[in-house]
Amino acid sequence: NFISLFVITEELELGENRIVLTVLDENGKTLTEDLKFYYKKLEDEKKEEILNTKISNWPPNRKVFVTKVDFDKIGYWEFIVKSGKNEAKATSIITEKSQILSIGDSVEPIYTPSLSQYNISEISTDINPYNNLYKYSLDEALVEQKPIIITFSTPGLCVTGTCSPQLEELKEISKDYNNVIVIHVEIWKNFNEVMQKGDLSIGVLNDSVKKFHIETEPWTFLINQDGIVTNRYQGFVEFKELDHDLKSVIENQ
Repeated sequence: NFISLFVITEELELGENRIVLTVLDENGKTLTEDLKFYYKKLEDEKKEEILNTKISNWPPNRKVFVTKVDFDKIGYWEFIVKSGKNEAKATSIITEKSQILSIGDSVEPIYTPSLSQYNISEISTDINPYNNLYKYSLDEALVEQKPIIITFSTPGLCVTGTCSPQLEELKEISKDYNNVIVIHVEIWKNFNEVMQKGDLSIGVLNDSVKKFHIETEPWTFLINQDGIVTNRYQGFVEFKELDHDLKSVIENQ
């Protein structure tokens, strides 16, 4: 039987990276059982098994594998999955330093649109917005010296179909943690115009989206009380993974 391997996480750099993988059969059905994952530098013979994979539920109804891999060299790396006698491969490029905010980076105090200056309909395409996610601008939040989760997504114009589900997970985090600031930033400054005309090419990026070099959505970052990025998530991230990482940040305060 034919199987395919996809590396969903595109932005990979030297050091430890959170990586999302998915495996499909010839009918496009997600496979989760009896799989072994490996990775290696493309030109190397020796491969290492990836042992710490966790299954995560991604919207609308697929399953993916989330893992962490440490890369010690830049260039092309190969991921391999084996299922019985079947094998599939995928190649990714590892850069020295990601343009996007990385783990260990210090976050600049950047202004992001908030309810102190706008109505909710001007700063969110969410059909059921939760005001707590628009209470603070990022620069104000950093002054509070609390853990921060900031997410960049556009539920009303989402290309990946994961933006609205992502916000629902973050609303639950915001409700569960009084001592954590959660911020949602829309990708497009002029989203109302984009939605009216149905033309993404006229979109003007929010300043913070440009500053953080966000080119896909959603992207979510966990920032500790000192303003340092501790975790970053390309694409969807489940409540349980965020909850686990957040507890770790709070314990290390």
